[in-house]
Amino acid sequence: MARYILIRLVAMIPTLFLVLLITFTLGYLGPVDPVKVMQQQQAAQGIFLSPQQVQELRHQYGLDRSFGEQFLSYVTNLARGNFGFSFYDYVPVWPRIETALPVSLQLAAGALLILVFVGVPLGVLAARHHNTRIDYTIVGGSLFLYSIPVYVLVPMTLIVTVLWLHLMEVPRGWRGVAHPSYFLAAWLLSLRALAGVIRQTRAGVLEVLQNDYVRTARAKGLRERQVVTRHILKNAIIPVVTYLGLLVDDLVTNAVFVDLAFNLPGIGRLFQTSLVSRDFNIIYAVVIFTALLTMIMNLIVDLLYPVLDPRVVYD
Repeated sequence: MARYILIRLVAMIPTLFLVLLITFTLGYLGPVDPVKVMQQQQAAQGIFLSPQQVQELRHQYGLDRSFGEQFLSYVTNLARGNFGFSFYDYVPVWPRIETALPVSLQLAAGALLILVFVGVPLGVLAARHHNTRIDYTIVGGSLFLYSIPVYVLVPMTLIVTVLWLHLMEVPRGWRGVAHPSYFLAAWLLSLRALAGVIRQTRAGVLEVLQNDYVRTARAKGLRERQVVTRHILKNAIIPVVTYLGLLVDDLVTNAVFVDLAFNLPGIGRLFQTSLVSRDFNIIYAVVIFTALLTMIMNLIVDLLYPVLDPRVVYD
């Protein structure tokens, strides 16, 4: 097991390098010039830069060098733990990532808990009442919520909870996991993935229900709860765990709209503002952390397989 984990960790390095190379290449070949964006922002404030000052900015950020030199310099600094400086205000990138990442991780953790403790039971309930009104209601309701885009669902929910029902105040920033806005944000972040968890659980349970050991367990007089938890759910949960491990990208993408609507200082908001200001160093850092989180989650999922199914062994 230790050898397998070590191999997977080592394999992350070339994968991250390839992700960074592709992202850096797209930023370099793109039509947007960060210095021109900064020049326009300065002009909007009544500050006009001379050609010499523009050239000094290019030299300061290393944009006057070739692609190979820029990429090598970025990788070298990255290996030393230096993510560079913001193109917008020349502030180090790492403190911003360090501030935004815990907020996004806590929000994603809340969304995953909702998926596990709401999506899985609903999937089991739908499977146990297969082809009944309960099944149709659960599956149909989840697919209906999945069909509504996040950028429509979030403002609609805020209008209902804040303006109509007065259940909470207008969300303004991060107030911790105990605030009602956190639960609402985590719920909205999990809604699109909830349909997938319900359908995966439902399909897995329906498949396991046909096995002989389930009928044997019931014939022995076990309670239905014991049959579900010990025999059905344990064998049907593996596809669900795999699906949950692939949700990191979706959670980050949907977090853009949730962070903006709830004014949260998370990775989603940081990524959106860096895209608007063409702040490539922050974009590179967010992409690296997203790729790293995806690979770590997939490693955790692979390590859970032997726990759920003893037949899975990593040599």
